[in-house]
Amino acid sequence: MLRVPPLMRADLDLAALRARLAGGDGPAFWRSLDAVADTPEFRAYIAEEFPAAARLAAAPERRGFLKLMAASFALAGLSACDGFDGRRHELPYVNQPERILPGASLSYASCAVFDGFANGVLVTTRNGRPLKIEGNPDHPWTRGGTDVLGQASILGLYDPFRSQAVQHLGRPSSWAAFRGAMAGFLAAWRESGGRGLALLTGPITSPALAAEIARIRAAYPGLRWFSSAGVPRDTLYEGARQAYGRPLETLPRFERARAIVSLDGDFLDLGPGQVGLSRRWIEARRAAHAAGGLLPMHAAAPTPSLTSAKADHAVAAGNAEIAQLARDLLSLQEGGSATLADGPLGAWLKGAAGALAAARGAGIVTAGLAQPAEVHALVHRLNGALGNTGASVVHVGAVPLLGAEPVPALAEAIGRGEVQALFMLGVNPVYDAPARLDFGKSLARVPLKIHAGLYADETAAYADWHLPLAHPLEAWGDGRALDGTVGLIQPMIAPLYEGRAAHEILALLDRGEPGDGRALLRDHWRGPDQDDTAFEARFSEALRLGFLPDSALPVENVALTGSAPAPAQPSAPGDAIEVVFRPDPTIWDGSVADLGWLQELPKPLTKVVWENVVALSPVLAGRLAITTGDILRVEAAGAAVEGPAWVLPGQAETTVTLTLGYGRAVPDHLSNGLGYDATRLRADGGWSLAGATLRKTGARRAPATTQDLGTMQGHDFVRVQNVGAPPAGETDSFRLASFYRAPEAADPGHERAWGMVIDLDACIGCNACVTACQAENNIPVVGREEVERGRWMGWIRVDRYYAGGLDAPDTHFQPVPCMHCEQAPCEVGCPVEATVHDSEGLNLQVYNRCVGTRTCQSYCPYKVRRFNYLDYTGAMAPVEQQQRNPEVTVRARGVMEKCTYCVQRIAAARIDSAKDAHAPIPDGTVETSCQNACPTRAIIFGDLSDPGSRVSAARQDPRNYALLGELNTRPRTTYLASLAPAAKDG
Repeated sequence: MLRVPPLMRADLDLAALRARLAGGDGPAFWRSLDAVADTPEFRAYIAEEFPAAARLAAAPERRGFLKLMAASFALAGLSACDGFDGRRHELPYVNQPERILPGASLSYASCAVFDGFANGVLVTTRNGRPLKIEGNPDHPWTRGGTDVLGQASILGLYDPFRSQAVQHLGRPSSWAAFRGAMAGFLAAWRESGGRGLALLTGPITSPALAAEIARIRAAYPGLRWFSSAGVPRDTLYEGARQAYGRPLETLPRFERARAIVSLDGDFLDLGPGQVGLSRRWIEARRAAHAAGGLLPMHAAAPTPSLTSAKADHAVAAGNAEIAQLARDLLSLQEGGSATLADGPLGAWLKGAAGALAAARGAGIVTAGLAQPAEVHALVHRLNGALGNTGASVVHVGAVPLLGAEPVPALAEAIGRGEVQALFMLGVNPVYDAPARLDFGKSLARVPLKIHAGLYADETAAYADWHLPLAHPLEAWGDGRALDGTVGLIQPMIAPLYEGRAAHEILALLDRGEPGDGRALLRDHWRGPDQDDTAFEARFSEALRLGFLPDSALPVENVALTGSAPAPAQPSAPGDAIEVVFRPDPTIWDGSVADLGWLQELPKPLTKVVWENVVALSPVLAGRLAITTGDILRVEAAGAAVEGPAWVLPGQAETTVTLTLGYGRAVPDHLSNGLGYDATRLRADGGWSLAGATLRKTGARRAPATTQDLGTMQGHDFVRVQNVGAPPAGETDSFRLASFYRAPEAADPGHERAWGMVIDLDACIGCNACVTACQAENNIPVVGREEVERGRWMGWIRVDRYYAGGLDAPDTHFQPVPCMHCEQAPCEVGCPVEATVHDSEGLNLQVYNRCVGTRTCQSYCPYKVRRFNYLDYTGAMAPVEQQQRNPEVTVRARGVMEKCTYCVQRIAAARIDSAKDAHAPIPDGTVETSCQNACPTRAIIFGDLSDPGSRVSAARQDPRNYALLGELNTRPRTTYLASLAPAAKDG
């Protein structure tokens, strides 16, 4: 019988679990409610060494498997229809291109675009083929880090589900036919001044694109411009307008702070600012620790997030309570009293208010985009009252181009017959517009509908013309980061599917012909009186850097206006169910839902893959007799969605969380039919909904999750270092007696000794390391059914642990790659020596020796080895194969694989060293893909035999300890304990 991770039992007693944890009878750190319950089913699952081996011959459902393998049959059929395969004019070099060395990698600076914001990256190419996204350490905002969307953008380039041709009324067409069809319309629009013409775009931070829109609006005075976003930032700007009279970006200066209070803040969560903000936060926290203290964070949130998970003092609070906490904090700072004085909220309020008062002028109060504008206005007033504004909190002008009308205004204009032609660039309003608009029905009333996008999505199905947009890695452009730094975007490859950039398409309206992206970009940045030579030098240097130096927006002086907003009237009783909406932590708003890497990336807090769930608190689950896996129906205002329940520790008592991005309806696409569409309940596009009802349908289905894969029961793996307490680290595990002679690579000074240290205090659980490892090492996507069988293939996993009670536990993240043990049990067990040790301490896997006994997997106490039960890559589309790293073998069925410390990068450094008379490899030359991607620099890698290396210094940190060190495996990967306030401070 197939053994899968245990589903939470329907008769599980949550009250008993809560009592067990409160009484100290349960585990100190736990990963799931099943682990706390320690049921016979769960113990049997853990005892089964290979739960996936029960059905070795089991195959996924045929239709889903074909979709997962990127619809190679459909792609082959399309390519046969006179499609360009990129090889029509293949010629040998006569004059070799400058800097191109066959087989050698070359990196270019560019930007990854996230909701219009441009984060600096480096793109590694090989023979003109983009292969990998790396962080740009010189970029003033990102400082070398990346996020999961940036890492996955390389897969987006080669995604076979991308739009591949111009379509007219659902049939293949061409750019020439589109230009011809537009000729008559352009003449009429010029004559009428653009009356009846409308433009719908997403958020725009590109100065060049903004200038193109300005030219079009000048040429067509009657044109109306609208903006749409699946994850709008309107509440941030409206809150600043209420407080300061104008929309502004708010930037925390963590390096100047001594205390942080987060009211449903999201600065560590996935978003346009995650990379830059998380890097600045951890640098400030490290500086405070080096000075003998801690940068404490107090967080209140209705649903757990990465920001609240990293808080030192966290409390669950509904949206109404968040607003009241903001008012009470402001009242206390102004000498008044607090309304919330009792219970957990009162205790949290007292601690947060005290921390802010003690750090007056050096505190930070922040709120996230899901909070209403009124809360943001209160936060601005609170920072002003504390003296933080202008010191630890600064403001710059709003980065996105403002002035566009919202989508509801567009729907109203269409209803009045005022829109005769609509251009939609890079948006999908049929899917993500507020549900009450029924935007698809509105579109049917527009005579001419033109849609340009990366995908032929739900909106494209309603359009008369669909145009393929170029991917950012194959187009020229620019954009601003959250601090306003202008980044330049340059193509790494010619468009695979004849796509064009947005500003090239808009040039058609202005000039009658699609523009040249490079020329448009250069024309915009060339000064009116700038000398050609000076401009070329400046532009070339900006391209080399990937950004325009000193282009960040200046800090603005602000003054509070008016008074604090009046408290909102409660719209439902205090015990009524409130629904909160959140962007999905892996696929965001659904715009990247066709990328298998992101679908199979475990959500940071639930570890669910391939779908979204209905998250609710243990209290509410106990009250309604709901357990994880029950199919729930959430209803409000005549609309409903159904999805599997997930009991989430740390959730506010009466809050239910629904995530965006799923429930897509695009036939034959990977995302089609996955999960539920939360926008059905999001009638007005807001972030919360009061007065919902919740009931069980009677059905049950286990969400696909990795949370118990690799479970190592009976040990506490996470260590916490309280400030001022004795060191939590230890070195005894490296000196245990052994019957076996230590390998030569373990001797000090013997060649090189590669090792890794992971700082648990810095890890925010963002999963950038997981996606980067997948991109670097050709790790396959296996699909939902295979994950349910326990066959997830990731080389590095990020375990999430809880500590404490069910209702308000502490949350910890622990990345677990291969430990590269000096005394590796896997090497003892392999009968064919497919897993061996090299002279530099690497635990190697020799693929062509492996015969698939999986003995090494059973001997590994860390559960980090992955077995290819099926040929997961054989049916991959040809275009997707171009993303594969040629330096890493693509593994076949029956082969074991695992983390190699990116041995291909180490080998490249060895070769460079050999070319230089075997000179020492400088510290920092070799960066593993996970290390490079990490936005907080939680991973340190280097040569342990070099006493001056950063990894050697980290090994000497009193917080350093070995995972399962008592087993005497002597792992080369060790950990730094997470930091916590002094015990007396709670």
